[in-house]
Amino acid sequence: MDELSQLETERLVLRPPSVADLGPLHEIWADRDVMRYVGVGNAHAKDVDESERRLARLLVHQEKHGFSLWVAADRETGTVLGDCGLVEFAFRGPEVELAYRFGKAYWGRGYATEAATAWTGRGLHELGLETIVAVTHPENEASQRVLEKAGFRYEGPHLYEGVRMRQFRVRRNGRPVRA
Repeated sequence: MDELSQLETERLVLRPPSVADLGPLHEIWADRDVMRYVGVGNAHAKDVDESERRLARLLVHQEKHGFSLWVAADRETGTVLGDCGLVEFAFRGPEVELAYRFGKAYWGRGYATEAATAWTGRGLHELGLETIVAVTHPENEASQRVLEKAGFRYEGPHLYEGVRMRQFRVRRNGRPVRA
């Protein structure tokens, strides 16, 4: 496996998803609590077929761009804890956004920060992106803290698919963003 085909952190292995990951990813994507702040509402997968379509979209994105949302697995056990990575903003671009989701059992342990920081470094330094954006629901303070720990700065409100969100950005050159 070449060095760009996975990312390793102290506790995680981040790797491209495969069809074999459908079961554990579906458990995460079908959980209303995990998905309540993802997208613009009612984002949980209603059934396995919907999760299969989501996984297929990630696989196509990976094939086209060389990055996508990757499986975040426990480095020691291989257990799938969630997903994290970069995708075209709202899957349309042109900007690239950081996104992550972890199963409830893994909340509050720093996994999201660890994965987000690894992907931020990969995006800015190895993939050569100038900036990476991220959006959160205003009430999702935990996700906002993750972004700040990963080097993102709050830019201001953003209308995302018709829903008011908070937009964050990190820049390779480190120029400050306006708040």
